[in-house]
Amino acid sequence: MHFPRRFAVVGSPITHSLSPLLHRTAYAALGVQDASYERFEVAEGELGAFLTSGPGQELDGLSVTMPGKPEAFALAREADATATRLQIANTLIRRPDGAWRAENHDVHGIVRSLQDHGIEAPRIEGPAPAGRTGAVLGSGATALSAVTALLELGCARILLTARSPHKLAPLQELAHSAGAATHTLPWADSHRVLEAEMVVSALSLEGARTVATTWSARSELARPTVLLDALYAPWPAPIAEVVQRHGTEVASGLEMLVHQADMQIRSMLGVPVAPTRQMLQAALEHLGSAPSAS
Repeated sequence: MHFPRRFAVVGSPITHSLSPLLHRTAYAALGVQDASYERFEVAEGELGAFLTSGPGQELDGLSVTMPGKPEAFALAREADATATRLQIANTLIRRPDGAWRAENHDVHGIVRSLQDHGIEAPRIEGPAPAGRTGAVLGSGATALSAVTALLELGCARILLTARSPHKLAPLQELAHSAGAATHTLPWADSHRVLEAEMVVSALSLEGARTVATTWSARSELARPTVLLDALYAPWPAPIAEVVQRHGTEVASGLEMLVHQADMQIRSMLGVPVAPTRQMLQAALEHLGSAPSAS
């Protein structure tokens, strides 16, 4: 069957990406019959060739996972404000002239997930709530998006910690450029991020397991309003499981993924909103797990 509009997710590894399921579920719910959504393995440094001489020539838009997010931004002729600020993009939209527009919806996914679990949006006018503090575990692209999300939610102070502290420099610079203060915690004291109002864990599964083991040995842990764990399979993720036992509200990386997919679908299809509830339910059924979806 020929589909006039073709979209796909690219990255490496890509086999287990839930993006095809989420986007195809949205197409079905919206009654969209003229679009397809595929997946392609595209290694670091290969996105340009994929777009100019590979299957990407035929695509109208892409979801971009790691390691291609910095390259996606660099290849675009136009970019939204968030992608420009972070120099990374998770979405490419083909313009009428054939060039690419880069967009970053990872930040939106984090913001909405935190708001779904009790974090109020900052007031449009006036200062952020006094003492509003956020925290990020880890470094890298997801951590950079997390800092931006915390800034959008009005955090004036951000706690940071990572196994390799020197990798936190871009996060510190980003926060300072927005007028926020940062405090770097020693990796051995990573549990202190829980003293913040809102926390985002951007750790890999391996790193999260190590931290969870350390935190589990503590008799007491601080209780932030909410912790967003970027992991979602298996669920509960190690850190999420530990803090839930201590009474902390937890948002899953699956919720974050659905919210950013919502914005991608709006841009790709030109629709006002995506069916996020159906998308989340389809993902939960596929995974056979139940991250908190309140």
